[in-house]
Amino acid sequence: MNNKYHLNKGFTLVELMITLVLSLIITYAIAQVLISSNRSSVTSDGMSQSQETGRFVVSYLASYIREGGLDSTTDNSRSTGAFISCTDFPDLIDNNACITESGGGEDQVGIIAAGIHGDRLAIARVAPPGNLVDCTGSTGYREIDDPVTVPLIPYAVDDFILNTFWVEFDNATNLSSLMCQGFLLDGTDVFGSSPQQAIANGVEAMQLLYGEASDPLPSSSFRNVSRYVPAPLDPAAATPNDVQSWDRVYAVKVAIMTRSLTDVTNNSQLRSYVLANAAPYRMTDEVSRQVFTTTFVINNLPKQ
Repeated sequence: MNNKYHLNKGFTLVELMITLVLSLIITYAIAQVLISSNRSSVTSDGMSQSQETGRFVVSYLASYIREGGLDSTTDNSRSTGAFISCTDFPDLIDNNACITESGGGEDQVGIIAAGIHGDRLAIARVAPPGNLVDCTGSTGYREIDDPVTVPLIPYAVDDFILNTFWVEFDNATNLSSLMCQGFLLDGTDVFGSSPQQAIANGVEAMQLLYGEASDPLPSSSFRNVSRYVPAPLDPAAATPNDVQSWDRVYAVKVAIMTRSLTDVTNNSQLRSYVLANAAPYRMTDEVSRQVFTTTFVINNLPKQ
């Protein structure tokens, strides 16, 4: 009886090489899909962060700007203008409690430097019953130069509460934030203040234009805003292209630039962001940014 042995043939070297190359190609393709998907997810998260910050800041500012200029509901002799400028209130300059103007035009290096980035907004109202708080949520103030250990003095009905808003870089968090601080306005100066507080991280700049009427408020109370102009760079020397009369400012156009909290892309090409009348902000980093522009009208007209 003859036994026949059939030997099983294995893969040749060529077949193994072809299989290896095909496996590498498939693995590379899958890796690229995963990398692209992850990159898109990170970019989308960054845009969502900046958009969420922008929507919150716009909503937050709206609640305080729209009540600006609110007169007393119990005493007709107590009234205030909405916008508190350094031109009309020069005594407030030392306390950073009045409207200031900045030229903008920063880059990714300058935007993370210490100090204020953009304009400062200062807006006042007469405190009505049931709403004795400032923009920080504080119900009271300390007299100027009092130490933080001194208890807060509660705001009272018909106090002039002055709320200020600005953007400042915080070295502790390595992010810029929208900041606010409340003051007790007393005539032409401030008598006290609450501790300043960060409202929203990821806000890099704020620029403002003010809606000014060319004529006094008519008897019909029609707010005839004719132009949007900035506050003077020098409060003591306004130019014709600046606000001329703060009593005729009935609106404010707010432009803010927000950013993602982390780097979201490897694309570092030049990108320009324009806020109001400021010089463009030119960035070449990997941060996702958004610009939000909204106009707010002052609801409370001055008394006739």
